[in-house]
Formats: sequence, C-alpha cells, structure tokens
Amino acid sequence: MAEHWFSKDPKEQLAGKTAIIMGGGSGIGKATAELFAAAGANLMITGVPEQICLDTAAELREGGANAIGMLCDGTKPEQVEAMISRTIEEFGGIDILVSTAGITLPRMNSIEVTEADWDKIFSVNLKANFFLCTAVARVMKDNPDGGKMVVISSQRGISSMENIAPYCITKAAVMGMVRSLAIDFAPFGIQVNGIAPGYVMTPMVEQVFANNPAQQEYVYGRTPSKVKMGSLEEMAEAIYFLCSPVTTYTTGQTLILDGGWSIQ
Repeated sequence: MAEHWFSKDPKEQLAGKTAIIMGGGSGIGKATAELFAAAGANLMITGVPEQICLDTAAELREGGANAIGMLCDGTKPEQVEAMISRTIEEFGGIDILVSTAGITLPRMNSIEVTEADWDKIFSVNLKANFFLCTAVARVMKDNPDGGKMVVISSQRGISSMENIAPYCITKAAVMGMVRSLAIDFAPFGIQVNGIAPGYVMTPMVEQVFANNPAQQEYVYGRTPSKVKMGSLEEMAEAIYFLCSPVTTYTTGQTLILDGGWSIQ
C-alpha cells in the first residue's frame, strides 16, 4: 500500500524543505508560516515592514522552528536578490515560495483613478509578484524535485465590485500570471498555484464591521455558505495543501475560498 503524506508525523511533512513566505509577518502569511513551522520547514519570513518579519521569525524560533526574518520590498530587485541569497546561505536552497504581497487603494470610481494610482498598485500586486517568482524559479530549476509556488489573489479577481477597479484588475491578472508561469516553469518541475480568498476575519475586518454594522450585514447576507467568514487558518491550510507532497499533478490552478460568493 502506498504511503500517504497525511499519514506521516506532522513534523516530517515538510522536514528539510525551505520556504520563503513573502508577507509572512502578519495575516495569511503569518498563519501559513506557523503551519509550515509545525510541519518542520525552514522559513524565511520576509516582506515589509521589517520589524513584523523579525518578530514573527523570533516567535517561530521560540517554538523550535528554523526561521529567519528579513526586510524585502518586492518592488526593489536588489532587496529581492539579497533576500534570496540570504535564504540560500542560511538553508542551502529554496523549495517553496508563498507570496501574500498585495496592496489596495482608497475606494474611488474608475474615472478618478490616476496613472500614479495605477502604477502603484500594479507595481506591487502584479509586477513584484512576477519578478519574485521568476527570481526564485532560477534557483528552484536546479532542484532535483523542482519546487512549489503559491501566490495569493482574491475573490475580487473573479467577482468585481464598484470603486475598486484597479485592485480587481490586478487580482484577475495574478490568476493569469499563475497559469502562465505554471506553463513556463513546468519543464523545471516547478508547480505554480494560487488561492483567491473572499472575506477573511482579521483584526482589520473586525474593526470595519464594528464601525459599519451594515457592511457586515451585507457580507453575511451575500455569502451563500453557512460559515459567513473565512479564517486565517483555513487560508493557511489551503496553501499548505498546494505546497504539500500530495500535490504532484496540480499546477496553474487558483483555489477559490470565498464561501460561494463568486458562484452567484
């Protein structure tokens, strides 16, 4: 009988693997880092601001993980290269990349969007993610087993909403990027996938709902599933699945985790 990945000791599932988690200092990235640490991975926690990356890495080390933190603004190629070099120096290679990097803009109608607004959000949400993936792929392509990448998109890349057009467009573009990179990286044994979260209960969302109960009522009423909000833990579990040993035949896919919002 074949050995299933989930039958292994949790500490062995990612043992010896090295993961870069861009945006690993908070939110979905931090929840993913905690899950990967429990599975035995070596971790580079990176992104901006620097302090939350350092703090998260320190917390993980206190729990027994091999983790380091480092500043990396994905829009600055020299910082990306420095982060990759440090990861290789510390752990010997790179097996997994998870990028949660992304920003939003103030809500505005499309006719009010400036070229500077457009360039700002595209530089982070799309350009930085593309060049981060290609930089890491140049390392992964020499791995005997290739590697795994997961890039975070959004349900808004599927189901748009008024007054946030640039954000929706970038997230739709990220899904296209995942498909294109999956094709280009396939000869190297690198799988590229994504997740598209809907509303996830974070401290920021809790505050928004506290200040605007009507917004919470709208979200809950619009979500078909019995569970009305996603959790950081569920997002992390989905990312973990895509990076786990079980996913050898899955690439170019974006897993939608939105409580059924986008199927309406």
